[in-house]
Amino acid sequence: MTQGMRTTPSAPVPPFPYRSRPPQVLLAVGAVLLVSAGATLASAYGGPVVRAALLALAGGAAAGSVRAGRAGLRSSAETFAASAAGLALAAGDVGAALTTGSALALGGGFLLLGRVSPATAAWPLAAWVAVQVAALRSLDAVPEVVRAELVLGVALAGLGVALVARPVVARAAAVTTAPWWAAGVLAGTRQAWTADAGGRWLAAGLVTAVAGGLLLARLREPLDVLLGPPRLVPAVSGAVTGAALAGASAAGGPVAVAVAGFVGVLLATVAPGELRGRHRGLLLPAAQTGGVLLAALSIARLVVGAHWSALALLLLLTAAPTGWVAAARPGDRPVAAPTAVGCLAGAALLGLPAGWASPAVVAAALTALYLLSLAAAAPLARDARRATVIAAAACAVVAVLLLLAGDDGWLALGHLTVQGIATLGWAWWTGRPEGPDAGDDAPAAWRAGAAQLVLAAWVAAALTGTGVVEAYTLPAAAGLLLAAGRRLVRDASWPAWGPGLLTAAVPSTTLAVLASDPVRPVLVLALAAAAMVAGARAGLRAPLVVGAGTALALALGLAVRALPWPVAAALAVGAVLLVVGTRRERTPVAGFAARLAELR
Repeated sequence: MTQGMRTTPSAPVPPFPYRSRPPQVLLAVGAVLLVSAGATLASAYGGPVVRAALLALAGGAAAGSVRAGRAGLRSSAETFAASAAGLALAAGDVGAALTTGSALALGGGFLLLGRVSPATAAWPLAAWVAVQVAALRSLDAVPEVVRAELVLGVALAGLGVALVARPVVARAAAVTTAPWWAAGVLAGTRQAWTADAGGRWLAAGLVTAVAGGLLLARLREPLDVLLGPPRLVPAVSGAVTGAALAGASAAGGPVAVAVAGFVGVLLATVAPGELRGRHRGLLLPAAQTGGVLLAALSIARLVVGAHWSALALLLLLTAAPTGWVAAARPGDRPVAAPTAVGCLAGAALLGLPAGWASPAVVAAALTALYLLSLAAAAPLARDARRATVIAAAACAVVAVLLLLAGDDGWLALGHLTVQGIATLGWAWWTGRPEGPDAGDDAPAAWRAGAAQLVLAAWVAAALTGTGVVEAYTLPAAAGLLLAAGRRLVRDASWPAWGPGLLTAAVPSTTLAVLASDPVRPVLVLALAAAAMVAGARAGLRAPLVVGAGTALALALGLAVRALPWPVAAALAVGAVLLVVGTRRERTPVAGFAARLAELR
């Protein structure tokens, strides 16, 4: 560009219809008038003469379209082609004579004209319109059992046109296919849930095909403006596919429904880790939506039909790959392990309503699952294993509750003992210096294991019918000591040893003083002496102090009890006064600091 020349900005393109040129306006008005007049003649008079006249006009318009196309007059070619198609369809409809065959014949003629004049977009559109008219004409003629297949076939054909045709034809085909797609999916899904076995799978296959066609349409850029947000089409495609397959699977019985639910679980869980590449954003929402809906509908169907064995099979199928993932992929273990535990526990519990397992068998399976879960979670870090440990604890609790509800107390005792020992061993293992909880000591695990063993001891006491208080207080004291874990040997003695020793000493000492049992005082005094000696030997303050306090309290209590009541009362009152006087001399309050002469 030479210096001094100015560039004038190009004028903005006006919106439609103001960007049309006068010849295009004339062509459009003329076509509308021509086709409207032809349709009016066809509906008002009919007869072979009118039909022949309209076909002659259509033939002339088609010839004009071909000549205009060869001359490079695109607007004229499109307008004459549209006029020819409208007149031909109106001529075929004279006297309701447009049958399925004649409509298809017109569509074939339009396709031939499209091959002769490939630059004219109106011919393939006219052929697609003729196909739809033929389908509408045949709806009432076909049996109801295949009506859904007919509608789905038209929708599939429309999607094919939208995928391969030029952009303007593809958009028009996509818009006109939408009603067929929606009606076909609704009818096909209904048939997949209610027809016989063959009809169900045929309908489900066609629904899956049209859903896949819609998914492919999402990949074509000219159709983006018609298909909404990027995730809408994949989600809809996956949802309709999952619903249709869930309905069709019932044709094979409860086992087939369980397998279909397992396939849904696989789709929803495997797809996020396996789908990669540029199409991940398109396929992942479809796989997840379809998988979740397929699994949910399968589970709902099994529950409504009370097919507990099939539901247990679904849970077992789900647990198998999940357990493999937990074993083979340490990074996925925090999610996969508790999922597998939950599926296995649910499958075991479903044996009760299904009738193939007794409460004892289910409880044994749950306790074994508890032990395996602890073993699987032991190498993991605290945050990574939390969900697995919670699932395992739920299994242990349910196992004991099942046995207690069924009056199997001795079995419950055995399960609690095994669970408690395993929990304490797990707490020791994870809290060892080289373990994942080094320095943390897994306090919750120590407390849980101690509680399980205490409950086991209490259940044993209840089953034997003993009325001795120590049958309950001594296990509780031992539980408090066990709950302290490694703090018994490394921390201050009073916080670790004190609660357990006091729980053992106070009730027994009180009963030894108040009850008339000659054996209990001797045993309490002997144990107190042993505690003092052991505490002094080990260098622990708590056993020494508790043992000494127990011995003194027991001796004083027995001495006071042996005295006559007036003397005992005098001793008690004197002891209280000595304590109060000593305390108030140290910290006088109110009148305690004044002389007697100063008191009023």
